Amino acid sequence: MRLRVPKNKDFPFVALAILLVVAACGAQDPTPTPTPTQVPTTEESPSEPETEISGLVAGGAGLAVPPGFGANVFFLGLSNPTSIAVSGDGTVFVSEQDGDIAALTDDDSDGMADTANLYARGFAAPLGLLHHEDTLYVSHRGSVTALVDTDGDGEVDEIETIVSNLPVGIHQNNGLALGPDGKMYLTLGSTCNACRERSELSASVLQLNPDGSEMRVFSSGLRNVYDIAFHPEDGTLFGADNGRDEPELHVPEELNLLIDGGNYGWPDCWGNGQGSNCEGTLPPIAEMEERSSANGLLFYTGAMFPEEYTNDLFIVQWGSHLRDTGRKIVRVELEKDGETYGAEVSDFAFGIDRPLDIAQALDGSLLVADYGSGTIYRIYWKGP
Repeated sequence: MRLRVPKNKDFPFVALAILLVVAACGAQDPTPTPTPTQVPTTEESPSEPETEISGLVAGGAGLAVPPGFGANVFFLGLSNPTSIAVSGDGTVFVSEQDGDIAALTDDDSDGMADTANLYARGFAAPLGLLHHEDTLYVSHRGSVTALVDTDGDGEVDEIETIVSNLPVGIHQNNGLALGPDGKMYLTLGSTCNACRERSELSASVLQLNPDGSEMRVFSSGLRNVYDIAFHPEDGTLFGADNGRDEPELHVPEELNLLIDGGNYGWPDCWGNGQGSNCEGTLPPIAEMEERSSANGLLFYTGAMFPEEYTNDLFIVQWGSHLRDTGRKIVRVELEKDGETYGAEVSDFAFGIDRPLDIAQALDGSLLVADYGSGTIYRIYWKGP
């Protein structure tokens, strides 16, 4: 049953066409109309992944994962899920490409959602969610909106658009994160593949107050960062940038340590000094396969996984519509090196159709949004 309820090359071209159609038609007012819905079955898909990756084994639900890990379907039947946020009480909020936001709960703590409700609807391309205190922030095409359930009944009571009229084109505003400084950080992609932008806000990471005030450019020269995450120990900001689409140039995807005032080279310079006009720009701490489309980011802080995974960074790779790249989750082990970091990238999970975002559940498992199949997968530690 398809659920109707309530994270390219950077966003895939099929989805991009949908975004542009939605933008042309205009967004509806995001009016919440919460209604209960029947929860679809969460029976697992075949236990063997379609393609083998060295070091990974069948973990369940069709996923290949490292030995000791397992996987199951947390929820299925969504309409192209784009982003995930988990609240303090464990509610899993999921945005969908059609503009709905679902609220999922695992009432019996068995690792599968039992109830699903329509939390809000009417957003044009909601690609980023952030839950902080009592507010769910939604990054949707050209705007950021704050949703609050004031009486705790699971239905949205207050809606306020805190940011509007952001420049959009082939990309838009994507992920959100709250920094240790109490500021909100918002990614905003370029309006083009490779051009000189009309607005200084484009191709950047923005800093603003949670009420939308005092917005400014924090980092620039970033073609399309889908998501950002703060290091749990030192509060440094990381983002994965998706390079320009010109196969003959072999532009890699980048993992960048984002600093205030930093320029990361787009549109002219990429990787470690490739291209032109690289003077004064900052190189990535790691390069990833070109056209792998690095999207959702997460630092692992849970207690479920073995200790060696603590503070590791997980990156979801959508992949390319043109060839077999990405379509997996990678693990990044970081090591402090003076003012920067060294990074080792390895494969962590494979078998998801079009993974787009990742979040950490309250029990320490990982939740992965699969845009392609409309499924939320759960990856957990089951022991050696």
